[in-house]
Amino acid sequence: MAPVLGGEEITSFRVMMLLSFLVGDDYGRPPDSWVGIAFPRGIPPTHADTIAERFGITIDPAMIEKNGEILPVHPTQLYETGMSTLIFLLLLSLRRGRHPAGWLFMTWLALAGIERFVVEIFRAKSDLFFGALTLAQVISIGLVAVGAYWMIRLRNDGKGRGAA
Repeated sequence: MAPVLGGEEITSFRVMMLLSFLVGDDYGRPPDSWVGIAFPRGIPPTHADTIAERFGITIDPAMIEKNGEILPVHPTQLYETGMSTLIFLLLLSLRRGRHPAGWLFMTWLALAGIERFVVEIFRAKSDLFFGALTLAQVISIGLVAVGAYWMIRLRNDGKGRGAA
């Protein structure tokens, strides 16, 4: 079984997503709410034409009228950082319990799959793979399924044995 991810790996991921936020990379779709942040010097900038051309997103003319050509977008980097921090804290609290070897890793795998699936709903992407799902969402479903399967199997196999 794979080892449990340490705090260093999860912290590195959160730092990477914060850096993506600072350079305006890997952002989301324009929101219909107050949540958006504009990245005029982002990679790429959140210019209405850029969003429409690169990501195939139809921009409501009213949004351009309200915000100008530089549109606010969902800060998916912050969503991902927040959700991965919550996952880290949950796993940290679960480490205190007795679990079969590999169970915490499989828990992380399932939770990371859920996190990525949710973030993909807001992300500015044009890689629909299976109907309305992106490739990352399809992979996320697989991660959740594998993680949940092994969590249950390890828990059932570990009953009656000394848990690690």
